Amino acid sequence: MKLLPLAALISTTLFASAAAHAADWPESFSKCAAQGGTCDVGTSKRQVSFGIKNKWVVKSLSGKVACTAATFGSDPYPNVDKKCAVGPLDGGTTPPVTPPVTPPVTPPVTPPASSDVLKQAATGWASYTTGTRGGAAAPSTAVYLVSSPSQLLAALKAQAGKPAQIKVSGTIDMASSDNGGAFKSSTEQRVRSLISVPSNTTLIGAGSDARIVNGRIVISGVDNVVVRNLTIENPCDIAPIWDPKDTKTGNWNSQYDGMNVDGATHVWIDHNTFTDAPRTDDKFPIENGKRKQCHDGALDIKNGADYVTVSHNVFEMHEKNTLVGSSDNTTSDDGHLTVTFNNNHYRQVTARAPRVRFGKVHLYNNYYEGDRSAKLYDHHYSIGVGYKAKIISQQNVFDIIGAKECGDVVENSGSSSKVGAIIDSGSVLNNAALGLGGESCKISNAVGWTLPYVPAVIEAAKVRESVLRNAGAGKLVVR
Repeated sequence: MKLLPLAALISTTLFASAAAHAADWPESFSKCAAQGGTCDVGTSKRQVSFGIKNKWVVKSLSGKVACTAATFGSDPYPNVDKKCAVGPLDGGTTPPVTPPVTPPVTPPVTPPASSDVLKQAATGWASYTTGTRGGAAAPSTAVYLVSSPSQLLAALKAQAGKPAQIKVSGTIDMASSDNGGAFKSSTEQRVRSLISVPSNTTLIGAGSDARIVNGRIVISGVDNVVVRNLTIENPCDIAPIWDPKDTKTGNWNSQYDGMNVDGATHVWIDHNTFTDAPRTDDKFPIENGKRKQCHDGALDIKNGADYVTVSHNVFEMHEKNTLVGSSDNTTSDDGHLTVTFNNNHYRQVTARAPRVRFGKVHLYNNYYEGDRSAKLYDHHYSIGVGYKAKIISQQNVFDIIGAKECGDVVENSGSSSKVGAIIDSGSVLNNAALGLGGESCKISNAVGWTLPYVPAVIEAAKVRESVLRNAGAGKLVVR
């Protein structure tokens, strides 16, 4: 659909084909009220339509909107009861094909005077049992400011698992001359891209521009790790492998995740931005009929990892975002993979946000934005309910252009013999109830556990604004 200028949305009459979308509102809109009722649009301006039978007016509105002719300034179908529906933000219909390389600059969220982000404790599953503070107890002799790969690697080794705080300044490129230059082989990339974080460590961006490039952060077999306030460019495998047996038509497969939590416990991943930019998928050629995909996951959590919280992050411009549990055959994961995802922003993420096997996973107050017909990172699904998944979902918000029902955002990722379970309360899809348990989302609700902590859940109507204001790197003040 062609983008309409904002001015044209102030009072515009549109006509459309009933074969293309619902007859009573524009394509990709969702009904929010009948005539005389009220639409709760939220604090950000969105397109709102008023009309019926392929004839309506559209205005850019916010807040509580009365579904009346007086609100919209005209009556497109006199003497007939009409309906109101809510559409995309600010008059947009499709996310830009070439998004900015870096997230929009927003003012930092300054913590209270008594708060020190280097000593804060995790909430959610990462707060369970001993809690997660990373290197909060580090003495001044174990606090490092690093700005190059060699400095970073030295700091990671210096304390051998004793409490340490490592502050990243500026961009650390693991393929820079300081670390041997551009990768020349897969073997080189595997060795020199590795950023292995030991126990009792806080790895944190010292400013709004702290960035990890050509690196993969691995948190493996350790305990009590915090990673915050970093922009992580998802690594690009220099030698993807073609597998003709991967699906009926074959696929390119790559290695290396932006971050991998492997068998670790008490891990807090907070206020980071994970992105493919500037090496987005459209920058790579098509070979064997498929895009030569060089990215793997953004964040994967596997092999019995426990007590992990993923909060206030931005995940953007990526296809296969997050696995919780890597294989149906890893049955030892059952009873583990205890993970909380809260207040994260998923924008232009194709799938796996997350895709869960076995885990006791809690999802609350996350905000999802996408477009099922986008040319780049088109939305397939958000939450994958895989084999023995046990997901508790609360007050999540999905703004997905083209999504018409729950099954467009929540997928039964298992098989008829390998099913998972999910329950939900209060989540919203395009300003309507998510509809879990309906025809398109008939998934078991036998999750078999209850939360062992009390989360600070806010109602769905406030999630969009809260997440947009707080999620992502550069929002913490590091002293």
